[in-house]
Amino acid sequence: MKNNIPYRFGLTSEPLKLFDPKEKNNRRLEKLLKLKEASLITKICRHYITNFIPDPIANENEYWIISCYPSTDNSPVRISIWFPEVFNITIARHYFGAGNGLQCMVFVHREFWDSKAIHDAEKRVEGLFFHPGYRFVTGIREQLAAFMPLNSYSKFVEDEQTYESIRAHNYELTLKGRTPFKKGHNYEFVRYLLEH
Repeated sequence: MKNNIPYRFGLTSEPLKLFDPKEKNNRRLEKLLKLKEASLITKICRHYITNFIPDPIANENEYWIISCYPSTDNSPVRISIWFPEVFNITIARHYFGAGNGLQCMVFVHREFWDSKAIHDAEKRVEGLFFHPGYRFVTGIREQLAAFMPLNSYSKFVEDEQTYESIRAHNYELTLKGRTPFKKGHNYEFVRYLLEH
């Protein structure tokens, strides 16, 4: 059965969902907030959620989740839609980068990116590189992974084509169904992001 989800992004006046607080989630959020990059991380995550997650308040922990330091790979931040992750912040050397600095990964829709667009973006955005081989079996066919230093995120997403390619990727994934990973969602982190 096809999901009837509107192509709508951004915050609405709808109240955030009620939830049962978890001490584990609070501890993980506190760990993240102690990082020297915490201010930039929260700014990036707030922007990503409000601009690139379809109807983020209504769909929270239904079609998308966010986690801090998940047990699977201990990344500071990971966002998933349906099954696969669509965004993460982690140590660069863990995902094709170099060094111990943090980088973020953003999946975009490949149909928006020909070789010229990729070349132009890599020239425009410092430290940006694409890795077509990094993909999820459960993802969409046209997924394309973009990696960049944290301080290059805002430059990457200021381009309209980039914006729409992220939205198209995430919307197509949302149509695949509800997330099976609800226990991993960090409600506390979302409240910190959207209420500060």
